[in-house]
Amino acid sequence: MSPAAGRRVTASDLGLLALRVGLAAVFVVHGYVKLFGGHDRTVALFMTVNIPAPEVMAWVVGVLELAGGLALAVGLGTRVAAGLLAADMAVAIARVRWPQGFLGAAEFEVVLLLACLALFGTGSGRISLDAGLSLRRSAR
Repeated sequence: MSPAAGRRVTASDLGLLALRVGLAAVFVVHGYVKLFGGHDRTVALFMTVNIPAPEVMAWVVGVLELAGGLALAVGLGTRVAAGLLAADMAVAIARVRWPQGFLGAAEFEVVLLLACLALFGTGSGRISLDAGLSLRRSAR
């Protein structure tokens, strides 16, 4: 296969873009709310589920979700962002949602976790800053 053919956008690339943008929308909004619209509620929740250093962790999780969501949106550091967001969702499921049950509680976070794990495994696809940076490095 020629280098030009290897750079062609495929249906899989479009699917990864849609997955990244959908996840980004969810995480950016939730991170924004944790930082600017509901920080005290986040701290209170973290206290009730025994998250260590709830004040600090509320800031950490808010920044992770906002910055991680933005990274997914543009496809920059996708595997790192997706891995960290998957860990975030694993904690949310274990500490908050799973005790409430699957249906009507944990299923949303489980889908987010699995989607993040998919991006962690596949990477961002060709429609991303990751791919653009990789092409620039390989052209040198």
